[in-house]
Amino acid sequence: MSTSAFISWSGQRELLIARALQRWLAAGLPGLRTFVSPELPKGRTWFEALARELQGARIGFMCLAPPRGASAWQLVEAGAIWKAARRGGLFPITFALPAADVPEPLRSFQLTRFERDDFRRLGRDVAALLAPGDPAAAAEEQAFEAAWPALEAAVAQALAAPDDGVYTAPGFVHEIAGGWWERVTSDSGATRLSWMWIEPAVDGYGQSISGIGFDDEGREASRWETELVAVDPRPPRPLLSYYWEGRHPERPALLFGGKGWVRFDVERSGRILKGRGEFWDVCLSEAQPPRTKLIDLRRASDAETRTMRGDAVAVQRSLAQQVCQAWG
Repeated sequence: MSTSAFISWSGQRELLIARALQRWLAAGLPGLRTFVSPELPKGRTWFEALARELQGARIGFMCLAPPRGASAWQLVEAGAIWKAARRGGLFPITFALPAADVPEPLRSFQLTRFERDDFRRLGRDVAALLAPGDPAAAAEEQAFEAAWPALEAAVAQALAAPDDGVYTAPGFVHEIAGGWWERVTSDSGATRLSWMWIEPAVDGYGQSISGIGFDDEGREASRWETELVAVDPRPPRPLLSYYWEGRHPERPALLFGGKGWVRFDVERSGRILKGRGEFWDVCLSEAQPPRTKLIDLRRASDAETRTMRGDAVAVQRSLAQQVCQAWG
């Protein structure tokens, strides 16, 4: 009698990944009957069929990829799998998704990263779960190894494929998270550079933003952070609105603040790499007229983000100066 496994997904990227994972599992464990929800039989209520598959599954795999992370429905599926499969296991798998972006209770299970060594352990653990002490484990591991290149290529293709998840609030919040360079143009025409860090809230729907402004020589000129943030992920250009407050190092007694907005450009792949908008700068400590400033955003590279999130102030200053000069 074959053992049943349920593969959970949410969104087009995860569906492509789920099917690739299904083929990889079949290569090493041909006796494992896997079920991906689009395989529901025709002529039956989809929820009834899905519930039956969930109830009968002994093992569950969850495909978690950006920009969604884990959808609310996947968490429902995870609970159903765990309840029905106490003698089996639940295996959340992350594909280009940081572990910090995986919500509880999924983080309570040992996450599998999409890496060769971690998948080698996954295949070994699933094989042992299905047939403890099976002497054929070495052959199964060889089959998994042989199927790895095809899985790796399929996952890379899936992650590069278009996905509409960015137009959901959790997807949009996840996709714009990270480091950004902000070019600020004042009403006088002068330009300055800022570093922005966008971080998702714990609930996966909100976010916080903090920024450091630099002068032309890369010296720190201001620090600010958001108090309130609102997102509107509707296509074609998702909107981020926020209220911010901050201070200038040279005038720390004065509190500045204002509101701003950014509309982001979504590439065909679903990636967001740039945006533009404006914000209002007003002194909250003294009666002064507000100033409107235009902003252009571009996503920082991984190397730039590591530098700006580090502790080397001199290196950060040099990088900010380079970016400012190159941007113009």
